[in-house]
Amino acid sequence: MDKMVGDHYTDPILDYIGRILLEEEIDENFNGYRFGANLQDIEKPFYDILEQKYPPTSHDKQPISTHLEASHDSNDSPSISSSQESAIESLSSLEFQRGLEEGMKFLPIIDELALDLQANKIENDISSINLIEEEERRGNKGKKNSGMNMDLLEGKNRKLPMLSYEEPIRDDTFDQALLYHGESYEREEISSLHETMRSKANPRGDKESHIDLRDLLLRCANAIAINDHKIAYSLIKEIRKHSSPHGDRTQRMAFAFVSALEARLTGSGSEFYRHLASKRISTTDAIKSYHLYIKASPFYRVSYCFANTAILHAANKSSKIHIIDFGISIGFQWPSLIQSLANNRKDISKLRMTGVDFPQTGFRPSEQVEENGRRLRNYAESFNVPFEYQGIASRWEEIRIEDLKIEKDEVLIVNSMFQFRRVKDETFGLDSPRNQVLNLIRRINPCIFIHGVFNATYSPFFVTRFRQVLLHYSSVFDMLDTRVPRDNKYRELVEQGILARDIMNIVACEGSEWIYRPETYKQWHVRNLRAGFEPVPVEPYILKVCKEKVRNFYDNRFFIEEDGNWLLSGWRGRVNYGLSVWKPKLE
Repeated sequence: MDKMVGDHYTDPILDYIGRILLEEEIDENFNGYRFGANLQDIEKPFYDILEQKYPPTSHDKQPISTHLEASHDSNDSPSISSSQESAIESLSSLEFQRGLEEGMKFLPIIDELALDLQANKIENDISSINLIEEEERRGNKGKKNSGMNMDLLEGKNRKLPMLSYEEPIRDDTFDQALLYHGESYEREEISSLHETMRSKANPRGDKESHIDLRDLLLRCANAIAINDHKIAYSLIKEIRKHSSPHGDRTQRMAFAFVSALEARLTGSGSEFYRHLASKRISTTDAIKSYHLYIKASPFYRVSYCFANTAILHAANKSSKIHIIDFGISIGFQWPSLIQSLANNRKDISKLRMTGVDFPQTGFRPSEQVEENGRRLRNYAESFNVPFEYQGIASRWEEIRIEDLKIEKDEVLIVNSMFQFRRVKDETFGLDSPRNQVLNLIRRINPCIFIHGVFNATYSPFFVTRFRQVLLHYSSVFDMLDTRVPRDNKYRELVEQGILARDIMNIVACEGSEWIYRPETYKQWHVRNLRAGFEPVPVEPYILKVCKEKVRNFYDNRFFIEEDGNWLLSGWRGRVNYGLSVWKPKLE
């Protein structure tokens, strides 16, 4: 056995050890003292197995390299001793440790991977698009370089799941924004914002930009449409010089639009939109932004008042109510309804709610709809309203009737506020997903269907679409600049977070990547009739209440009107939102 070990293994192993010692110069700084008592503890069992006497301690104190060389040169016994085997094993372990240490140098430090989940400074991200222009100037054109710059901007974000973190289900911030506290409280809130606005109004010397940024934006869109990159880039550079996320209404709007134009020019619109859409706005920030918006404008307050009044009227004789909300989002509408049911309907046996929304990116596509359920359950418990919730995160056209778990002894109400614009239209086939969803709602035969829409329409032809989008969002930025101080951080979140994201998608994306496709209330009217619904007239009482609320609390530049059984609301003569109630048409 010893002879075999010596003949077949000794020379190759010792050669290997010799190469290691030569390459790493271990013989200069490595000796037997390093192992000490631990090495002796490892070696002794092997000596016992081989029935050999353990060498004296002084022998171990020789440098290992010398010990191995002596064994190799000896002609008495060509076999490997236990001490040599241990040395080989120790050297292998040492080499593994050295390799591990070298490999760790290439790994990022954990602290450098920490993400600021609260940061929503969109302008810092958007400014990175200037890298693309630099690449173009160097002659490296094409989508390949655009993608490389997006990797720099996103930090390979597309390969990571959307991160989540614990947020409060409910606190005072939520209650202030989502519950009804009486007309005097509403009037005080709106007046407080108005007074703040007056105290921070622009001084007379602070004039708005004299540069016609709208004209520059339109000229840039025309240049992009005819592939005149030189003119387009020069216009983009000029627009960036005069736009700002902190300036006046036109400068803020131009800042959002020029980023979308540049993304379209470089062919990276879809990547930039995905980047903006993946930035998670915390629920608390979303609630605070919503609270600011309802203090600045009556649009959402009037919409939810209109819808909830229709629900209470439809369910006034039933103790079991089932509401299916297509596009529940964060569920701003429902805490006040639960509060109203608790105050006015003591006979409610159960309020069932099915919250439907589009799946989120990442490993938890239903995270938001589930969070909504926990929050609404908390409100229901606090108001002693029996409550049941089901969340569905799916493309709407893929939902089946059985998924909704409809029961026979309940009043069924379908609600959809402003989210139908994200469902695909006839661009993707004659039997469009929009019609499929409307047909599904008709088949489940609800008592009423409440429909809220953004009143806009965008052409498939880019230049025409750009003019339409510019006109629509000019009204929104104008309203915010008139009603909200410029240094309000939640105004910036609305403008450069939410509105800029939508603008990026509409301007810079095409085909299936172009998601936001609103239609006018008249176009939706035709769709709903075709699906088998008939409109329910707007109650004169509701129209009167909404008009009085706008007249007493807000600005006379807002308006509420009724047209063709639609309740319309807008700013400076432009209709922004439409609301209607429908019921299944009798066969």
